[in-house]
Amino acid sequence: MASVFIAWFLTSDASAKNHIRVILPIVVCWFIWLARNRERFQGGRWEVNGIIRDVDNFIEQLGKANRLSRSQFRGDADCEWLRLVRGHPRRRSPCAIAWTKPPCGKLKLNSDASVIQGKATGGGLLRDYQGKLIFAFYKEFGDQGVLEAECMALLVGLQLCHQRGVVPSLVEGFSAAIYNVFREANVPADRLAAVGLMGSQVFDQGHQVPAIVRSAILLDSWGVPGVRWFSEDV
Repeated sequence: MASVFIAWFLTSDASAKNHIRVILPIVVCWFIWLARNRERFQGGRWEVNGIIRDVDNFIEQLGKANRLSRSQFRGDADCEWLRLVRGHPRRRSPCAIAWTKPPCGKLKLNSDASVIQGKATGGGLLRDYQGKLIFAFYKEFGDQGVLEAECMALLVGLQLCHQRGVVPSLVEGFSAAIYNVFREANVPADRLAAVGLMGSQVFDQGHQVPAIVRSAILLDSWGVPGVRWFSEDV
């Protein structure tokens, strides 16, 4: 089998490690392996045409995700998959993004969620117009999807606000508004959600919060931005 792949690869002058002639044998072997396992362990039957369809669909998805480039088809200009390569190259440009403090006398609630290996967790924090921490929280949600975990994290944050008799000015339901922000403007909540604690915890004082979160809160209070890279056509 190895000699067949090597001979096929050498029919082209191209030698790049990400060339289609390198990628395709790996993809074919992967779907043959999946088909073999389905037949052996799930009682299904695999067909050559089915594997061909799976491979073709996989390459199509790579194209839709903009993961294919013209250089990967060097020497194979007649390959039908070349049509999946976007015609315009894209460049990436940096943009500074910072957490925005709420207006004077107002409070802002930030929340986020993380799902790793099927385990959903969430975290969030309430801060004042100076960036000072009012409280922070971490909570495990069990087996949940990302969207469900995001909603649960927001709900926990609102419930904690209600229990303390405070009204965040930037959350819908309290004569306020809710916004989606980039991760760079939500770093403390993002780190709380993924900090990997046990069960549920609420922090009412800054020194109780994990150090990696405290540092992010401090940078936010100073207005230090994060950098996000955007892609654009050239």
